[in-house]
Amino acid sequence: MAENSKLKILNIMNGAEFGGAELFFERVALSFEKRTSISQKILIRANERRFHKLKQKIENIEQIKFFKQYNPFCRLKIQEVIQEFSPHVVLTWMNRASQIIPASKIANEVTVGRLGGFYKIKNYAKCDYLITNTIELKQYVTSLGWDRKRVEFIPNFVLENKNDKIKLGTDSQNTLLCMGRFHENKAMDIVIKAMSFLPNLNLLIVGTGKLKASYKALINKYHLGERVKIYNWSNNISQYLNSCSILVCPSRHEPFGNVIIDGWAHKIPVVVSNVGGPKKLIKHKINGLKFETDNVFDLVSKIKDLHSNKKLKSELIKNGFNLFKRDYSENVIIDKYINYFKKISRLCVE
Repeated sequence: MAENSKLKILNIMNGAEFGGAELFFERVALSFEKRTSISQKILIRANERRFHKLKQKIENIEQIKFFKQYNPFCRLKIQEVIQEFSPHVVLTWMNRASQIIPASKIANEVTVGRLGGFYKIKNYAKCDYLITNTIELKQYVTSLGWDRKRVEFIPNFVLENKNDKIKLGTDSQNTLLCMGRFHENKAMDIVIKAMSFLPNLNLLIVGTGKLKASYKALINKYHLGERVKIYNWSNNISQYLNSCSILVCPSRHEPFGNVIIDGWAHKIPVVVSNVGGPKKLIKHKINGLKFETDNVFDLVSKIKDLHSNKKLKSELIKNGFNLFKRDYSENVIIDKYINYFKKISRLCVE
C-alpha cells in the first residue's frame, strides 16, 4: 500500500438491531469517516434505523436484505463489492460477517475479524488477522492455535459526554442507573431485588429486550413501581448518565463492559459484578467497586458504602475519568485501529 494513498476499509456488520458490538460498530464506522486518511465502504444487514443513522454521515453504505451465510446472492454481492471497491482491509464483525467473506483473495485485501466474545473460532477461518477487545479474548484465541502475531488486542472506546439530562422528578443524587440489553447475562433482576433494601434510592433501567415484561413483574412483586422506572434505549445515553449518581453493571457474563467506560466518561462512579471484563477493568475502591456476582446483599452493601461516602465517590470519579481519557477515548482507539491496519497491509504487500 503506497504511503500517500488513503487506507481503504470495507466495514461489514451482519448483526442484530441492538447490542453492544453493534453499537460499537456504529461508533467505529462514524469515527473512521471523520478521518481524511481513510476511504470507507459499509455493508450492513438491512436495518432502517442503523442505515438512517450511518447514512447521515457516511455516503458509501449499502444494505443487504437477506444477509445470510448460505445465500449465494449475498456472497456474490460481497465479492462484487470487494472487486469494485478494492479495499486494503476487510473488517468483519463477529461470527456472521466473518463466515460469509470470500475464501480466496479478490483484490489482495487483508481480512480482519473483530471478536467481542468467546465465539467459536472456526467462524474466523477465512480471516487473516483478528482483533479482540480484551486481553482474555486474545489469550483464548491463541490458546486455540492462532499465531499471537496475527491477533491484536484493541479495547473499545466510548463517546464524550453530551451534557444532556432528563427531568426525572426525583433527586439525581439518590438515583441509580442500570443500562444494557434485557437479557439473562445482564442480570438486571439483581438490581431490582436490591432496591427492596435501598428504600431511600431510586433506579432507572435503560435498555430493550425480551425480559422487559419479567422486569416489570419483578418491580410489581416487590412494590417498587414508585422508585424503579424502565426507559427504552436511546442513542443519547448521556441524558441518563448525567441524571444519576451511581451506575451499576450487575452482569453474570460480560466479556468487556462498555457501560463501565461510559460511566467513567460521564464522571459517575460505577459498581460492577466481579466477573469477566468488569473484574479486569475495575480496581476495587480505586476506579470503582466490585460485588460478588449474583449476590444481592453484597450489591446492597457496596451501594450503601458508596452512596454515604463522598470522599470515596470523588476518588472513583477522578480515577475513572483519567483512565477514560488515557486509554478509552475515541481518538486513542481509532489511532490504534488505523496504525494496525497500515502495519498489516504493508506486511501483506511485502
